Amino acid sequence: MKLIGPTVCLAALVTLAAVPASAKPKHSPQHEAAVQKCTERYEAARAAAHAPNSPKGAARHRTMHAIAEAKKDCIARAPK
Repeated sequence: MKLIGPTVCLAALVTLAAVPASAKPKHSPQHEAAVQKCTERYEAARAAAHAPNSPKGAARHRTMHAIAEAKKDCIARAPK
């Protein structure tokens, strides 16, 4: 008898935890294409920042931070 309360609570918790995962909205094909383009630009810029003759140390750190911020801004501007 004592296990009924915790069992019901556990079942409710599992049910509530599963709902947000399945209710996740899908993005439009335009959004997916824009994000893919942003990612490709990010990867190209990141590879260039790690090229043999690229800046080292703090300059590379600032460059990588700027590249990451540019990717974040690009994804934020992508159509929903």
